Amino acid sequence: MQLAKRILYLIIVLFLFFSLTKNLFDYGSTVQFYEGYKKEFEQQKKENLTLKTNILKSKDPNELEKTIRNKLNLTKEGEIAIIIPEPTKTVKPPTPTPIPFYQQWWNYFFGK
Repeated sequence: MQLAKRILYLIIVLFLFFSLTKNLFDYGSTVQFYEGYKKEFEQQKKENLTLKTNILKSKDPNELEKTIRNKLNLTKEGEIAIIIPEPTKTVKPPTPTPIPFYQQWWNYFFGK
């Protein structure tokens, strides 16, 4: 009888131990899942705010006029359009480094 109780206690302890470890691993994965969705939620929240500001800007008549004028290159009466060309890249040839003075004197007196 004593042996049966010990075996029963051992089975219960093992069951509780394995159940606890399984729950700990599940908790870790649940926390990772929560953190991932929290980051995604914050990102979507920022994107939503950006989209809402873009909607407000697009409904503003002044912004709408400015956008249309910029895309079609139009000016109002009395305005002057200044067109600045893209800068061109000029290639500079590399300048050789000069020979140090002591080496120039050495070459002058003793030759190369």
